[in-house]
Amino acid sequence: MTLSALCVECGLCCDGTLFRFLPVEPHEVAQHEALNLPVVNQSGRLAMRLPCSKLEARCCTVYKERPGGCRKFVCHLGHRLEQGEVEFPKALELVREAQRRLEVLRTTWPGPEPVLQRATQQAARGKSPNDASLTALESVHDFLDEWIHWPDGPRTGI
Repeated sequence: MTLSALCVECGLCCDGTLFRFLPVEPHEVAQHEALNLPVVNQSGRLAMRLPCSKLEARCCTVYKERPGGCRKFVCHLGHRLEQGEVEFPKALELVREAQRRLEVLRTTWPGPEPVLQRATQQAARGKSPNDASLTALESVHDFLDEWIHWPDGPRTGI
């Protein structure tokens, strides 16, 4: 199985879990407009807000036509899959576990998406609903740090 097969089962980079914004290069604006994906100015840089409006049930509805920034990003797990360090069934199992932990977080920390970004900000302000919510938040962060996030930040163009 391929990286693309894993990506369309995952959606963590599209749903706002990993990022709040996707950088957009000036030459990509027309492609975003053609796909009806709004481009905003985020701290002086062009970007697309996440979660992406083209994501449905963890699957990109414009995957074959997705913007360049989407094409360039490969998470750490995806890179491990491409390098043969992780087999597809294990990678898919890890994606499902990340999604399961996020679902637990949603039930313990109700409110709008993206739940991880919102819960992290609220926890930093001391506004967690309860201890179970904090445990769920830590569980998601620990898992993503171990399997999905790049050790020193996201990489593109791999």
